[in-house]
Amino acid sequence: MKMSKYSDDFFREYEEIYSDSERRNENRSANRGFSGRNEYDRNHRSAHRNSIRGSQGTQRPREFYDYESGDNYDRNDRQGETYRTRSQRTANAPANPRPKNPRPTSARQQYKLPRAARRAIMIGVLIVFVVGLLSGLIAIVSSATGGVNVDELKTTQVAARQVALSWDKAKKAEGYRVMLSQGDSEDYHEYQLIDDPDTCEITVSDLDQATRYNFSVTAVRGGKDIGKPAKLPTIWTKPDAPEITNLMSTKKGEIYVDWSENDKAEGYILEYKKDGGEYTADATLTFSASDDRKTDITGLETGATYTVRMSSYFTPQDQLRGDPGAEQSVKVVAEDTPAKPKAPDQKLDGAIDPTKPMIALTFDDGPLDGGSGEKILDVLEQHNAKATFFMVGCNVTDRAANLQRKVKLKMELGNHTWNHARYGQEVTPEDISKASNEIYSVCGQYPTCFRSPGGMTTGRILQECEAENMPAYYWSIDTQDWSSKNADAVYHAVVDNVQDGDIVLMHEIYDSTADAVERMVPELIDRGFQLVTCHDLVTAKGGAEPVPGKQYSNAFNELPPAA
Repeated sequence: MKMSKYSDDFFREYEEIYSDSERRNENRSANRGFSGRNEYDRNHRSAHRNSIRGSQGTQRPREFYDYESGDNYDRNDRQGETYRTRSQRTANAPANPRPKNPRPTSARQQYKLPRAARRAIMIGVLIVFVVGLLSGLIAIVSSATGGVNVDELKTTQVAARQVALSWDKAKKAEGYRVMLSQGDSEDYHEYQLIDDPDTCEITVSDLDQATRYNFSVTAVRGGKDIGKPAKLPTIWTKPDAPEITNLMSTKKGEIYVDWSENDKAEGYILEYKKDGGEYTADATLTFSASDDRKTDITGLETGATYTVRMSSYFTPQDQLRGDPGAEQSVKVVAEDTPAKPKAPDQKLDGAIDPTKPMIALTFDDGPLDGGSGEKILDVLEQHNAKATFFMVGCNVTDRAANLQRKVKLKMELGNHTWNHARYGQEVTPEDISKASNEIYSVCGQYPTCFRSPGGMTTGRILQECEAENMPAYYWSIDTQDWSSKNADAVYHAVVDNVQDGDIVLMHEIYDSTADAVERMVPELIDRGFQLVTCHDLVTAKGGAEPVPGKQYSNAFNELPPAA
């Protein structure tokens, strides 16, 4: 066997150089204070030398390569001067050589799951974790908000102008916020903030009749809404009942009835009963909105008293019937008698504030189509003002458009006799009743008040006024417009002298008066005056409805009849 060119002297010299280098490193480390590390390094290098020297320990003998022969040989062979080539070592190798990876296979490696299965398990674990987390959050939120939601919101009453609501008390609430929206709008606005947690009901008033509303109630704490609002399905207010404008018996065994219009109603229901009886389906009449608002009830017992009431209906989804209006009664006559007009009872306009100043503008001698008559109505309509018009019966038929416009604008209709030809004692009851019937025949309403021609009122006049359910009105400011026919004079007669509660006398047949009205109406409103009818003036300022058959000069003074 050919010997390697590396001799034992080579290896001894290598070991001496390596030992000197090791000692220098140890001294250097000792100087730097790494004694613990030096000890570790010494042990490590000692083990390394033993492996190089071919110690008989457990380390694998280091092999060296013979560059001339191309064989490997180990240190043990070299020290024993016995050399084996790679082929010799392979020939002497055991039949079953040691595997490349001698480490035993663990149970986890033997039964390792496929990647897809491991991924499915991980996703399942993640889902369970997320569900548990969400359940915990929901439980926390439910615990924090428990008792703050408003429950069992419901209506206890629905009428034409109001809706009553109730709900269960929210335990953690300090109050409630009531909201509403109108019509098709989804924008809610606050109706009222209730600062008492024990108040769980409210009546929402001042609503429009026959109108769609939505309501919600939310619990409030610390001035802020908490919990979810409780909402109701859409609610429709009921239609107003029509007013019975005339009820009389002038024909044997019959009653005549007429009533006011409700522009939101699709029809009307009339019920009647004999005193001591009950309203029944057999004594009920139904009318559509297109029918005439009047009827005769026939076949009644003469001498008996009958009571009548009316209601309206409309159909937003199903037919919705309003509550009945005020009852009226009449005795059925046994023989035909002349018709006696009777003005309906009136109600105070709810928009009037009794604490603020107000006056009544009055106009005599109309109606008048076109010209000053229409101009005066234009001014009043523009400023949402009201007035009272005392009209001459013989002028009504030919000037129906102006009269009907007065009715539409809700002006007060007054009687100024049939033809303004008689004064004082010359005025007969027929002069008054004939004018009332003519006004009614043209516009469907009887006049509700009276003014004597020239202001000369007698006891007989007042008796007829009482029979027709009409008070009489004089005046406290006379503009003398019939004399001056000067707009500036009429204007100053009012604005320079007017006081709270005054009744102002003018005439609608003069252009100068219409011009003065155009100036004075906005001026009076700017001063804070409310422009109202005579009825509303006496009612609001005098504190009681005007009495039929009595005469008033202003809101506070009642005048005796003339001699």
